[in-house]
Amino acid sequence: MKDLWQFFKQEKKWYILIVSMLVFVDGAQVTIPILTKKAVDAIGVQADISLVVKYGLYVLAVAVFITIIRYIYNYILRKLVLKLDYSLKTSLFNKYLILPKSYFEREEIGDLMARVTNDTRAIRFFLIMGFLGGIDVLLLGVTTFIMMFMMSPMLAVIVSIPLVLLIPLALNFGRKIHVYFKNVQRIFGEITVRVREVISGIRVIKAFTREEFYLKLFKNVNEEYIRENMKLVKLDGFLDPVIDFLIHISLFLLVLCGGNFIIKGRISMGTLVAFIQYIEILAWPMMAIGFTISLFQRARASMERIQNVLQTVPEVRDIEPIHIEHIERNVSIKNLSFSYPDDDHFVLKNISLSMHDGELIGITGPTGGGKSTLMSLLLRVYNPSTDTIFFGETDILKIPLQALRKNVGYVPQAPFLFGDTLLENIKIGKQDATIEDVEEAAKIASIYEDIMKLPNRFDTVVGEKGITLSGGERQRVAVARAILTKRPLMLFDDPLSAVDTDTEKTIIRNLRAYLATNHITTLLVSQRVSALTVMDRVVVLSHGKILEEGTPDKLFDEKGYYFHLYRKQLLEGMGA
Repeated sequence: MKDLWQFFKQEKKWYILIVSMLVFVDGAQVTIPILTKKAVDAIGVQADISLVVKYGLYVLAVAVFITIIRYIYNYILRKLVLKLDYSLKTSLFNKYLILPKSYFEREEIGDLMARVTNDTRAIRFFLIMGFLGGIDVLLLGVTTFIMMFMMSPMLAVIVSIPLVLLIPLALNFGRKIHVYFKNVQRIFGEITVRVREVISGIRVIKAFTREEFYLKLFKNVNEEYIRENMKLVKLDGFLDPVIDFLIHISLFLLVLCGGNFIIKGRISMGTLVAFIQYIEILAWPMMAIGFTISLFQRARASMERIQNVLQTVPEVRDIEPIHIEHIERNVSIKNLSFSYPDDDHFVLKNISLSMHDGELIGITGPTGGGKSTLMSLLLRVYNPSTDTIFFGETDILKIPLQALRKNVGYVPQAPFLFGDTLLENIKIGKQDATIEDVEEAAKIASIYEDIMKLPNRFDTVVGEKGITLSGGERQRVAVARAILTKRPLMLFDDPLSAVDTDTEKTIIRNLRAYLATNHITTLLVSQRVSALTVMDRVVVLSHGKILEEGTPDKLFDEKGYYFHLYRKQLLEGMGA
């Protein structure tokens, strides 16, 4: 809860004002029973109607004062809490943007979403209702007891005994609430995961008629969510009636002892009426003990979950970066070996490769050979070892991440499109691009004609993840997006696997001309020889090692992996 304390310190002027207003309101509340006492005593002793009217008007004036001040401090408090809510949500979202890919592979996306929505809401509720309840427990509870004690010390002690029992009871319940609510929030994240998973894969689920299976999975998680929530319900359901019962015990003792005191002449009828009002006033602070502890423990559990994210140190980050605007187009890989975190198996083993300015290099090889891993290391999705990858003479680890990624274009095999227009999806890497630039990139990627057939052309909204487009269309949009950036290094990770052979040949021919003209150093992963034959060099990666390297013609003559891949695809083409 340290961050909340920092927020209180940052906004201390406003919170001092709120607490000051609460002091005035609570002070005004405890004066009402005094005015009532005087009015009742005026009826019974003096029988003066003018005094009754006078004290009645005083009560009305105090009530108006309380209403106005309550509105003001509620407005200020809610404004402050919304400010914190905005800050927490923004901090979480910003953290998600800078955390590495490995973090999202470990964590459930639905649970991360729940921290932005459900957990921040729990904190917001505590800072509004819990804060007010906590202050009232201290101020209103203490001042009310003092006023009762001043009227009749003995009666004040007697009626307070049942209420004191609430304190250990509420504290014990608070510890249990913290544990239960943390579980509730975790399971809520699992529910979000299940819903998101089903909606994203609904076409696959329907195609394989797996509706019943996923419904059963969801029911299991939902039932667990209900079970954990019922534990909270049982606690809250037990605590509230107990508090109410103890308050009624206090009223019973008041009637019994207070009536006896009146008969003996130790207190007046007005004092008894005032005590009844004071117990009614005490009902809220006493109820607020359990209520505040419950909200506090929920907020504490939620804040822990949020802090777990905010305090995560990214494995991939800038450490002693140098100032650099543009990276060199010559890339050198020297004795590069790599294994993923928490895995001793090396995906890449002693790789050495040089890429010269404007050179086009193709990479192929069997599945699991390390091709995509090499791409990830060039983008620093993961950190390579020191002195293994260089841009010019500069170690990649010394290049600021922002500078590196602003100079590298990347097209993954499974591209992600946002639920926006085609124009905005293509422009995402270059917001200042003109429509002419976008059209040129689309033509190179052979997607222009398909776009022009759409009713809204480039203004067509493609839906979440580009769901309205085919796999090949999404890949071509991603290629156009990368082309538009004109970055000095381009990485294509099997970008045309879903595109038909004829279209692929057109795109590769266009790409070859575009990349050569702009002197863009290019690394292209592909399993299709038709894409590799136009490369300056081809590298065969197998089991993390370079198996073959050379020009397409040289590798063909060596009759190794590349030659057999060529023959295999040639025969498949003839068979088709």
